[in-house]
Amino acid sequence: MSEILWRMPKAGERPEADLRDGLTAADLAEALVRTEGEQRRVELSELRLAVTAPSRGTSRLIRTLLIRDDGSFVWRIRFARLATLEEIEQWAKQTGAA
Repeated sequence: MSEILWRMPKAGERPEADLRDGLTAADLAEALVRTEGEQRRVELSELRLAVTAPSRGTSRLIRTLLIRDDGSFVWRIRFARLATLEEIEQWAKQTGAA
């Protein structure tokens, strides 16, 4: 896939980004600029992409849902949260960090 072109939704743009667990745009940027080998990407459809990656600064594992419009190459943040303990354990097994 290569680098993800992404952005935060503009003010008043629907749907707005739902950032949970105190995450900020900076946290998401740290996770989304990771190399493809440092992320787990699951294309849910042509218009939805799930990305799991650790942030650089805090070493927290972040789960993000990106969406885009037909014909757009730029993904927008729709939802982001910290991974659960079970998801962290699954990540560790998949990446060999266990």
